[in-house]
Amino acid sequence: MSPLPDVDHLARYCKPSTIDESGQPMASAFAIRHGEDHLSVNWLEYLDSRPGVAIYQVREALIGKAFQLRQGGRFAVLNVGVIKTAVKRHLGRSLHINHLPSKDDPSHAGVFGYAEVDFMVAAEMRALVGPASVRRAV
Repeated sequence: MSPLPDVDHLARYCKPSTIDESGQPMASAFAIRHGEDHLSVNWLEYLDSRPGVAIYQVREALIGKAFQLRQGGRFAVLNVGVIKTAVKRHLGRSLHINHLPSKDDPSHAGVFGYAEVDFMVAAEMRALVGPASVRRAV
């Protein structure tokens, strides 16, 4: 596991049930699932320096893993350093964002340092997502 550079970006797939009426992700999109120790994300710069191209490649990787991207789902794009700084400043928590590549998803990464019950961290991450940071999943 190697840490992602603070200047780089990650994308989190947000399923339709975690998207509000305005098309923005809710905090629940950044909550860690029961039994997991990290939030699954994808490292965009690992794939390409152009965000649009990288998101396309993330879509292809997820579909290749038989992951179902749904109509109404979105990708939230966030800066690694901004996430870590905001959570540390507002909540006093240190997050670690590490590369966790797999054969089917070489850009896979994880956000570590919080748990399923730490909803304030999920809410803080959600607060960093603006309209320009959201891309359609399909």
